[in-house]
Amino acid sequence: MNKKNILYDGLYEWTGTTRAGEKPICWWPGSYRIRIIDLASDEPDIFHLRPTAVICQNNSSGTSIRNYVQNFARAVSEKYNLEMEKTIWVEIAPTPPFEIQAATFKLVSDLESNRLFSVRWRDLRPNEFSTLEPYLDDFIKKD
Repeated sequence: MNKKNILYDGLYEWTGTTRAGEKPICWWPGSYRIRIIDLASDEPDIFHLRPTAVICQNNSSGTSIRNYVQNFARAVSEKYNLEMEKTIWVEIAPTPPFEIQAATFKLVSDLESNRLFSVRWRDLRPNEFSTLEPYLDDFIKKD
């Protein structure tokens, strides 16, 4: 794992409340461990369709983002200046067998200030898994 590729590695928390018309991730509090990786920094001559990855795992406190991933991805993208559609969003189950899935976003409506996406969860493709594997170990190996 190349630590210089890691843009952020820590806890992302939300309260479930809203401020000044801002939509919360969901109406219940929660927290996830997230790791944001710049996949393109080691290979600047190669064009990456999705140059960033966000690996996330429920911190066992609060609700799951499974049904709120659009709101979660939007909030994380805004905070860390990511392009939501050009990011691989990966969730790892917090308990064995540590199921790993990716969320795929498809833009369905682009209203003035609110972009709406359909979301589909799928298994990681073999090439995605091999690229991300060095960054997954401490998410799936618990002492």
